[in-house]
Amino acid sequence: MTTQPRKRLNRLTLTISDDLKAALAELNEATGVAAASFVGEIIEGNIPMIRGISEAARRAKAEPAKALELMQRYLIEASQSVDQTQLDLAEEQTKLRTFIRKDEDQ
Repeated sequence: MTTQPRKRLNRLTLTISDDLKAALAELNEATGVAAASFVGEIIEGNIPMIRGISEAARRAKAEPAKALELMQRYLIEASQSVDQTQLDLAEEQTKLRTFIRKDEDQ
Protein backbone atom coordinates (compact mmCIF):
# COMPACT_ATOMS: atom_id res chain seq x y z
CA MET A 1 0.00 0.00 0.00
CA THR A 2 1.37 3.38 -1.00
CA THR A 3 0.61 6.44 1.03
CA GLN A 4 0.46 9.83 -0.56
CA PRO A 5 2.33 12.66 1.11
CA ARG A 6 0.04 15.02 2.97
CA LYS A 7 -0.52 18.40 1.43
CA ARG A 8 1.27 21.05 3.44
CA LEU A 9 -1.21 23.47 4.96
CA ASN A 10 -0.40 26.99 6.08
CA ARG A 11 -2.20 29.10 8.65
CA LEU A 12 -3.59 32.57 8.03
CA THR A 13 -5.19 34.85 10.58
CA LEU A 14 -8.18 36.85 9.33
CA THR A 15 -10.10 39.69 10.89
CA ILE A 16 -13.79 39.38 9.99
CA SER A 17 -16.93 41.41 10.60
CA ASP A 18 -19.58 40.45 13.12
CA ASP A 19 -21.95 39.74 10.21
CA LEU A 20 -19.52 37.28 8.63
CA LYS A 21 -18.86 35.63 11.98
CA ALA A 22 -22.61 35.19 12.52
CA ALA A 23 -23.10 33.81 8.99
CA LEU A 24 -20.28 31.30 9.47
CA ALA A 25 -21.72 30.27 12.84
CA GLU A 26 -25.12 29.71 11.19
CA LEU A 27 -23.46 27.63 8.48
CA ASN A 28 -21.65 25.57 11.10
CA GLU A 29 -24.83 24.99 13.05
CA ALA A 30 -26.77 23.96 9.95
CA THR A 31 -24.11 21.82 8.27
CA GLY A 32 -21.42 21.01 10.80
CA VAL A 33 -18.81 22.56 8.50
CA ALA A 34 -16.16 24.46 10.44
CA ALA A 35 -15.78 28.13 9.54
CA ALA A 36 -12.06 27.77 8.81
CA SER A 37 -12.68 24.81 6.51
CA PHE A 38 -15.41 26.63 4.61
CA VAL A 39 -13.37 29.82 4.18
CA GLY A 40 -10.34 27.78 3.15
CA GLU A 41 -12.33 25.91 0.49
CA ILE A 42 -13.80 29.14 -0.88
CA ILE A 43 -10.36 30.72 -1.16
CA GLU A 44 -8.79 27.57 -2.65
CA GLY A 45 -11.49 27.58 -5.31
CA ASN A 46 -10.55 31.12 -6.24
CA ILE A 47 -6.80 30.64 -6.71
CA PRO A 48 -7.05 31.27 -10.48
CA MET A 49 -8.88 34.54 -9.84
CA ILE A 50 -6.31 35.62 -7.23
CA ARG A 51 -3.48 34.84 -9.64
CA GLY A 52 -5.32 36.71 -12.39
CA ILE A 53 -5.64 39.80 -10.22
CA SER A 54 -1.94 39.57 -9.36
CA GLU A 55 -1.04 39.33 -13.03
CA ALA A 56 -3.32 42.25 -13.88
CA ALA A 57 -1.68 44.36 -11.17
CA ARG A 58 1.82 43.50 -12.45
CA ARG A 59 0.83 44.37 -16.02
CA ALA A 60 -0.89 47.55 -14.89
CA LYS A 61 2.35 48.69 -13.24
CA ALA A 62 4.28 47.91 -16.42
CA GLU A 63 1.66 49.44 -18.75
CA PRO A 64 -0.42 52.01 -16.84
CA ALA A 65 -2.40 52.93 -19.96
CA LYS A 66 -3.82 49.39 -20.10
CA ALA A 67 -4.51 49.11 -16.37
CA LEU A 68 -8.26 49.70 -16.54
CA GLU A 69 -8.69 47.32 -19.48
CA LEU A 70 -6.76 44.56 -17.70
CA MET A 71 -8.65 44.98 -14.45
CA GLN A 72 -11.98 44.88 -16.30
CA ARG A 73 -10.96 41.69 -18.09
CA TYR A 74 -9.97 39.92 -14.88
CA LEU A 75 -13.08 41.12 -13.05
CA ILE A 76 -15.25 39.75 -15.87
CA GLU A 77 -13.41 36.42 -15.69
CA ALA A 78 -13.82 36.34 -11.90
CA SER A 79 -17.52 37.13 -12.24
CA GLN A 80 -17.94 34.32 -14.76
CA SER A 81 -16.22 31.95 -12.35
CA VAL A 82 -18.63 32.94 -9.59
CA ASP A 83 -21.58 32.52 -11.96
CA GLN A 84 -20.39 29.02 -12.86
CA THR A 85 -20.02 28.14 -9.19
CA GLN A 86 -23.58 29.33 -8.56
CA LEU A 87 -24.83 27.17 -11.43
CA ASP A 88 -22.92 24.17 -10.09
CA LEU A 89 -24.42 24.69 -6.63
CA ALA A 90 -27.94 25.03 -8.06
CA GLU A 91 -27.44 21.77 -9.96
CA GLU A 92 -26.28 19.99 -6.82
CA GLN A 93 -29.23 21.42 -4.91
CA THR A 94 -31.62 20.11 -7.56
CA LYS A 95 -30.03 16.65 -7.33
CA LEU A 96 -30.36 16.75 -3.55
CA ARG A 97 -34.04 17.74 -3.73
CA THR A 98 -34.71 14.90 -6.16
CA PHE A 99 -32.92 12.47 -3.85
CA ILE A 100 -34.88 13.66 -0.81
CA ARG A 101 -38.22 13.41 -2.65
CA LYS A 102 -37.46 9.85 -3.78
CA ASP A 103 -36.52 8.95 -0.22
CA GLU A 104 -39.73 10.50 1.18
CA ASP A 105 -41.90 8.58 -1.29
CA GLN A 106 -40.71 5.24 0.05
